[in-house]
Amino acid sequence: MKIFIINPDFGVTPEQMAARCHLLSVHVGPDVELHMECLVENHIEIDSALDAALAAPEIIKMAVRAESEGYDAVVLYCFSDPAVDACREVVSIPVVGGGQASCLLAPLVGRQAGLLLADTTRYAEKQLFVAQCGVDSARIAAIGGIEARGVDLWAERERVLDLLTEAGKNLLAVGRVQVLLLGCLSFLGLAHPLSERLGVPVVDPAVAPVALAECLVRQGLKTSRKAYPAPPLRKRTWQSGQL
Repeated sequence: MKIFIINPDFGVTPEQMAARCHLLSVHVGPDVELHMECLVENHIEIDSALDAALAAPEIIKMAVRAESEGYDAVVLYCFSDPAVDACREVVSIPVVGGGQASCLLAPLVGRQAGLLLADTTRYAEKQLFVAQCGVDSARIAAIGGIEARGVDLWAERERVLDLLTEAGKNLLAVGRVQVLLLGCLSFLGLAHPLSERLGVPVVDPAVAPVALAECLVRQGLKTSRKAYPAPPLRKRTWQSGQL
């Protein structure tokens, strides 16, 4: 089985992507090959709805290429699930976004979850996003986060873990939360140590979509064409710009 992981952030090095795949590989079967690529045509990092929109054309092209190269599933390595619906319209293999996969897993291990973001300015956006993922908003009982702007989430892992610990304690203190959900895929690998510190399950948003993609492929489940009909056939062109 081959899973193509689209990292929508420009500038991630091959070494960094290989390291992420190595961390993810322990959560899938030994017959699963993980391959990650990032954006190369656009200088974009997904930190807003604007970024997600501008990154969409290249993400869609990468998904189409993945299917043509024989991959069994596509994973969107971002909690915003950029262009997920469009990708599902143009390929027949499963397309799994990090945000939706994580939100769907949380109710399996707790009645209400607390969502921890890397940017506290995006609370309102993510509250609405949860409903789009197919999860009742009552299942995500609280949203919190850390002030990560200006923090290197990979170079300062212990600091980030400490920040998440404090933010997680605040959500658990509300009393309506029994499981935590990390809302940024750069938190890869921090779910387990955070769970040990706080004593509740913590969903890793990078592991969730990869494991779920594997699950769908093993069951032979593909995207419903009734839900995501193929777009009308016509020539479509667009021109990259600068903003």
